[in-house]
Amino acid sequence: MRTRTVRGIAPALCAVVPTCRRPVLLRRALASIAGQEIAPAEVIVVDDSGSDLETTRAIAAAADLPRVRVVANPRTRGVSGARNAGAALARGPLLAFLDDDDEWLPSFVAEALACLRRDRLDLVCAGFVNRLPDGRERPGKRAPRSLQTRAFLVRNGGLRGSNLLIRRELFAAVGGFDESLPALNDNDLGVRLSLEPGLRYGAVDRPLVRYHVHGGARLSTPRSPARSAGVRRFYELHAQRMGASGRRAFRAHVLRIWGVDEHGRPEGGTAP
Repeated sequence: MRTRTVRGIAPALCAVVPTCRRPVLLRRALASIAGQEIAPAEVIVVDDSGSDLETTRAIAAAADLPRVRVVANPRTRGVSGARNAGAALARGPLLAFLDDDDEWLPSFVAEALACLRRDRLDLVCAGFVNRLPDGRERPGKRAPRSLQTRAFLVRNGGLRGSNLLIRRELFAAVGGFDESLPALNDNDLGVRLSLEPGLRYGAVDRPLVRYHVHGGARLSTPRSPARSAGVRRFYELHAQRMGASGRRAFRAHVLRIWGVDEHGRPEGGTAP
């Protein structure tokens, strides 16, 4: 029998893991939860495939976790619906999310939870380290020092699904992840959290989440239908907040990074 590496359990915390037809990556993500110095008391794996539920259940059952549930996503297909479905089933007052192609480093829960409790916060973010396909690691996106609306309107200000620990009450109050956004849902959540009055936010200025740079399917694939639709919908929701200069910056950013304009159209083309 394998010796557990967990030193303690966080009874208030539920980890939500959205997954879709990536069994190898899911095993790695769940192993990173099992390897936490302080593990969440509950893990909910939300299968978004519509067909691989039994495979996902077998992977979760083999993980070295104190309590894990697997459910099919009953909401809008996609990562936002899957995250929201898991959050709705959580029993504890705290939530953390881990995408199946990311990993938590061993002290993520311990350090984020200590920060939240010490300063009586509502939300904590940590930084990222990027793992390249050849195994090398480089510094990734840092956690935002503060939540500023403008930081999320043009590009991601440092809040991604896998690096936040949030009170479930706050998550519900802001409406969770917007299921009309197949992409840029993290930016949108950052905007709405930044507008929440009295929100108490803190950052762990250390890389505690590993982001794997890989060639598999991602929403960030240039000109992918999900990315185009997400850009278009995000612009519909937030163009007014951007102002004229922000709209120009957003257009330039998405053209440079994803090859589409603010309406989700390839440069010089029509909407997909």
